[in-house]
Amino acid sequence: MPNFRTPCRWPLNLRVALIPLYLATKVCCLSAFTYRWPLPQRTVRLFGYKKPECLESGHLRRTERGKLLVFSFTGMLHVTGCSLAYVTYHIHSSLHQSSKLTDSNLVRVAIDLKNQYIGCILVLALVITSLVRQPALGALMQVLVRVDRAIPAMVEVAGLPGTKAVTIDNAAWLRNVLLMLVLGVGVKAVLEVTNCLMYIRDSGSPFSSDCLLLCIVPQTLCVICALQFVAYALLIGDRLRLLNRWLVQLHPHLARGSAAAFRSTCRLVRIHRELIGAIAQLNRCFGVQNGILLLFQFVTLVELGYNSCMMLVRYAEAQLQQGDSTEDFLETVYWVVWFVVEMFALCYFSHDTVAEAHRTVHLLRLPTCYVLNQRKHFHTISQEQLAFLNRKTSISCGGLFTVDLTLLYAIVGATTTYLIILIQFDQSFNGD
Repeated sequence: MPNFRTPCRWPLNLRVALIPLYLATKVCCLSAFTYRWPLPQRTVRLFGYKKPECLESGHLRRTERGKLLVFSFTGMLHVTGCSLAYVTYHIHSSLHQSSKLTDSNLVRVAIDLKNQYIGCILVLALVITSLVRQPALGALMQVLVRVDRAIPAMVEVAGLPGTKAVTIDNAAWLRNVLLMLVLGVGVKAVLEVTNCLMYIRDSGSPFSSDCLLLCIVPQTLCVICALQFVAYALLIGDRLRLLNRWLVQLHPHLARGSAAAFRSTCRLVRIHRELIGAIAQLNRCFGVQNGILLLFQFVTLVELGYNSCMMLVRYAEAQLQQGDSTEDFLETVYWVVWFVVEMFALCYFSHDTVAEAHRTVHLLRLPTCYVLNQRKHFHTISQEQLAFLNRKTSISCGGLFTVDLTLLYAIVGATTTYLIILIQFDQSFNGD
């Protein structure tokens, strides 16, 4: 039997774990609001020991009275000033570079123009969407904090023999987020140094001083934006997974008609309802942003595939490399692989979070027999399960399309189609 006399302590509080992610977005001008630092947690005494204030009868009690993200005039000036300075410099440098375009191939000229101005467009789009979604992001943080305070009460109210207490490991989540941050920024920095994406051609392009601001800055913003979404999807998915593990342990006790198991299950369905709302909030926070990122990744993937294929076409037709090298070809392929990995990360973690939410609904199987004093709990859980089954839970890009693994298959198919069109257009334009 779990030792419920010991206070439920986690290695790392969620509000503390969110600080590194907030600082990363603050440095990248993706967060203009101010994050309220965590205060000492209020506790109440129950059964002879202290525990956090959490779930009350009927609904999740709002233990956080204030907002986690508050408006900051200084933060707005910082984001606006840095963004305008970058856009001004980018446009000035791009206009200077555009005057040097002398390629007669229409497709390659269009690709060069897109590469030169895409960084400016990305910075403006991502910064504006991040400013608009700050209140929604603060609300999402509050939901997750409330859920973290409610889960220990769900476990403690059961007090059943043979059950293993479940705890939230925020330290592991933070470790994974920091690892993805270092990996994402590091890989893109190395790829930019070896073959700059803005000036990438089918003959390769070396790193220049302009790449530091014109290329690495927007690429870093893309990494941080994608990381933000993945991090919060992981938070929601981990808590749903924890609920599922606890529900599996309650099944034998529910079958025996345990009143404590019914009470714990009632609290579980309320927490699940909050997490379903968190998924909807996740859509409001990152839906448009994910659409921008996926569109950029898709267009760049088609471009990189075109460059790689043209190297192979020229080599097959002339039986010589015509200035192309194996190193240039591999550097372009590395970019293709990394963009596929980024799209896979967005699709996979979205799919996994929604799948865990659906799994909870299927695990809510209650026995058909129960005593009279459990009728209220039985009806509550049955009604919640029916409501979950009738609700369509998904993660989408502004309601335009669902972000899951099926989207990745669609992107691969569309990339192949547009790649064939570009190659045919190039061949017909050059009279080949």
